[in-house]
Amino acid sequence: MMKLISLKQYMKMSKPALIRKITKTLRVMPKKKLAVLCYNITKSKLPRLKVIKRKALPKRKIKRKKLTPKEKKARISLWNMLTPEEQKQIPLKRMLSF
Repeated sequence: MMKLISLKQYMKMSKPALIRKITKTLRVMPKKKLAVLCYNITKSKLPRLKVIKRKALPKRKIKRKKLTPKEKKARISLWNMLTPEEQKQIPLKRMLSF
């Protein structure tokens, strides 16, 4: 059974001892794990990809057609036919805006 050694203890070990320990660990490691480790090491050496920020497009103002008094009256009468619960969901101001 292996014991967990702290970083401080590893720092006290000599370089050849550390190399021996790493080599021993790599020999018993399965091929798939070695391949993943090799891939991650190679990937970490590559330069970071910088994200190019694009400027947001300006918002287009939608011009609404002005309601005629007849259309306005028709929408108000339509809103009055709604139940009080539905009237809370759709305010009169919104009803007149589209």
